[in-house]
Amino acid sequence: LALNIVNLPEAIKLELLLSPPSVNTIWINKPGGRFKSEKGRKFEKEAKIEIVNQYKGKALKSRLNVKVDLYFKDKRSRDIDNYNKGILDAMTGIIYEDDSQIDKLSLSKKIGCGFNKIEIIIEEIQDKEAKLF
Repeated sequence: LALNIVNLPEAIKLELLLSPPSVNTIWINKPGGRFKSEKGRKFEKEAKIEIVNQYKGKALKSRLNVKVDLYFKDKRSRDIDNYNKGILDAMTGIIYEDDSQIDKLSLSKKIGCGFNKIEIIIEEIQDKEAKLF
């Protein structure tokens, strides 16, 4: 089933000059619960600063399509699915109200490119298509 993506006059495009932490390093299990690690808090703070500097609109309320391209400086092997959580959480309350609004998520990675960067494109999905989910 294909999603009907609305081509906004201005799709939201972000470029974060950061390396995202793996989901395995974002959370720490301690007596009394699970807590965000120092590494996770630092990434979220830095990412939110970059996001707020680039996006001046209101948080979207619609269903969304999000594309994330990850660029890693070094050539270490990485599982692509370990990096989206911190990125998506950092956009919550700024780009969209909650990451549960995302109906389609596309990820790509490039390792060994000599720099760390995250490119993100967010597009709204038409209401009639979003209701199919």
